[in-house]
Amino acid sequence: MFISFRAKVLVFGVMNTAKFIPYAFLGLFTLETPKLDLMLAPFALLGAWLGVKLHPKMPEKLFFALTYVLLSCTGAKLIWDGLT
Repeated sequence: MFISFRAKVLVFGVMNTAKFIPYAFLGLFTLETPKLDLMLAPFALLGAWLGVKLHPKMPEKLFFALTYVLLSCTGAKLIWDGLT
């Protein structure tokens, strides 16, 4: 089934907005949060731009291999943090 790009963006936008309420109740947002968001925003835009430019140049097998390695590292770190 084909789902349009706009529908996907809308769904993810709604999901991320819905997550705001429980995160706020957990006290994850402070007065420093917007300041840090503004400081990191240029890096997010740079990363998105680089992704658009590099995507057509990267072989699919290399992309998935790199993704699996990085996900494995992230999973191992989360397990380590949970056990210690």
